[in-house]
Amino acid sequence: MSLKVIDIIENRINKMRAGYIFTSSDFYDLVSEPTMVSRALRKLIQSGKICKYAKGRFYKPQQSIFGTLPPSEGWIVQDYLMDGKRIIGYLTGQYVYSKLGLSTQISSAYTIGSNTYRRTIQRNGIKIRFVLQPNTITRDNIPLLQILDTIRFIRKIPACTPKEACALLRLIICKKTADERKQIASLAIAYTDYVRAIVGAILDETNTDTEPLYRSLNPASTYKIGLNESDLPNCKKWRIK
Repeated sequence: MSLKVIDIIENRINKMRAGYIFTSSDFYDLVSEPTMVSRALRKLIQSGKICKYAKGRFYKPQQSIFGTLPPSEGWIVQDYLMDGKRIIGYLTGQYVYSKLGLSTQISSAYTIGSNTYRRTIQRNGIKIRFVLQPNTITRDNIPLLQILDTIRFIRKIPACTPKEACALLRLIICKKTADERKQIASLAIAYTDYVRAIVGAILDETNTDTEPLYRSLNPASTYKIGLNESDLPNCKKWRIK
């Protein structure tokens, strides 16, 4: 095998950030023959310049006084968040609960919102779960989708009651701009009924149009969340209990 191929591949790897996870396809624009890329990667593993993370996946290691560090958090699931430059998913679940201050628990699992249904997988002992997101995912609407996901799982947030979660979510949503609140109302239409009800009740405290959300609900349905009017002033109108 030509050393030139190894040099070309290693040169690109040297420009990568430590912990970055990559596949052999990341080099096909440089080396047209896949078998030559595979051979070069095997030699780089043997020399310790890269590490194998999972089948067909490798990473540039970072050394510390404790030895080789594993890939950083963001890179572990990067292939489920981006396809080239296209956004295909986003972190949600415990990542968001911690980010919003709803939970201090540390989870060894990741939850990803995706337009594609996927089963839970294990990657080097780390569980990666997926929740189906019916809305188009964009860089701008991810923070709003994360809020809606949190409402979706409001009864399952670790060490946080629906009352506590609702109190913080009301503050977060009511502080959003008028355009953002309008977008939340629009995105919520694709969610399950009790999410639409909670979003509608919160947005009723603002000047946001909630009529489409209200019309989308079955007038005979009630939603048992564990909230009352002291938690959510408009819960009676939206039949939230």
